[in-house]
Amino acid sequence: MTLSELKIGQTANIVNINAIEPVMRKKLLNLGFLPKAQIQLLRVAPMGDPIAIRCANSSIALRKSIANQIIVER
Repeated sequence: MTLSELKIGQTANIVNINAIEPVMRKKLLNLGFLPKAQIQLLRVAPMGDPIAIRCANSSIALRKSIANQIIVER
């Protein structure tokens, strides 16, 4: 399952973010997007892109194309 498949309010644990380009992957790792970290989908923009995510007490907005590359498990 990918991060973009979560419903608003659902939580999941990150399994893999290796499909993301190295520069963006490094930024996400610095924000706490580590394997086994718990994340929660907070909001989805009216047109579906971007989405708001909470991870490690940080809230960030991600493009759906990046969220499609983050593998999670519930």
